[in-house]
Amino acid sequence: MTGPAGVMSVILLETAVGGAVVMWAGGVWGVVRRGFFVLTGVFLALCAAGAWAITGTGAGAPSTALAAFTILLVVWQVLLLAGQQSASRWVGLAAAVAGLVTLPVFATLRDAAVARGVAELVLGSAFLGSAFYGLLLGHWYLVERRLSNTYMIRGARWFAVGTAGAIGAAALSAMNPIPSDTTQFSPFLQTDDFTVLLAGGLVAICVIIAGFLIRLANEGGRSIQAATGYFYLAVIMAFSAEMASKFRFFV
Repeated sequence: MTGPAGVMSVILLETAVGGAVVMWAGGVWGVVRRGFFVLTGVFLALCAAGAWAITGTGAGAPSTALAAFTILLVVWQVLLLAGQQSASRWVGLAAAVAGLVTLPVFATLRDAAVARGVAELVLGSAFLGSAFYGLLLGHWYLVERRLSNTYMIRGARWFAVGTAGAIGAAALSAMNPIPSDTTQFSPFLQTDDFTVLLAGGLVAICVIIAGFLIRLANEGGRSIQAATGYFYLAVIMAFSAEMASKFRFFV
């Protein structure tokens, strides 16, 4: 699997896995209303389903792993909407674990350097997952105005960790060869190391954003709204940076 479709499958998978793991690590279960988990869960399930659809049913173990991950996310939502809080919690946790298992299995789609591919997927998942989680959580503060800023602080810190990982992902991407047919993407990408430089520049912006997010989250109050605004920029930059980093993933 190569080309734009292959890159998009990686981005969707990373978002689904990273978002699921960061959400549970954020400690918001039992603190915020069920609607937040419905909002987040449906988004993650759609991302996982998209990655599964792009990969196709003929990809063997990676396709099976993606199917299991997607189904668990869907079942989690069904149980949640049915009011089965305890069962949904365990299924949701199982989905996050299944997502983590999917990463090394998916990396076998590479032609070489599978171990390095696993590292790229893990780092990218932390980056994208923390960005999207922070954006969704920031908006939820408009629903629950008395929610402690503790959870936004955690979200900001997770994004800082994800941004640090993105630096490593960009560096690992530089070790992969450039695809032979770059015209599938854009003629601009025919320039040597263009995508690595682009990813590096975008991640550098995310480093600055992470600093602002931590400062604003600690201030609390109306600064949470400002932090949410920065998470919009974080999502745009993180998505673009990962697209650039994963340009070379399947070679």
